[in-house]
Amino acid sequence: MTNGQPDPGEDAWRALGAEPGLCRDCRHSRLNQTRRGTAYLRCTRAAWDERLPRYPRLPVLRCPGHEPETE
Repeated sequence: MTNGQPDPGEDAWRALGAEPGLCRDCRHSRLNQTRRGTAYLRCTRAAWDERLPRYPRLPVLRCPGHEPETE
């Protein structure tokens, strides 16, 4: 997942503690990791699409805002 950001790496995905589902390849998802090692996914589309939660419950199996990342 690039989303215009550096790839956080597999360690961050493991720190997430759950399979992300559709968020793994969505252009709107941002995987953030704190200095303490906590990782979380944020949906940037939720800022303007009120149907979506800012921090989705994982794994996301269906999402009306999902758009696969294109490179």
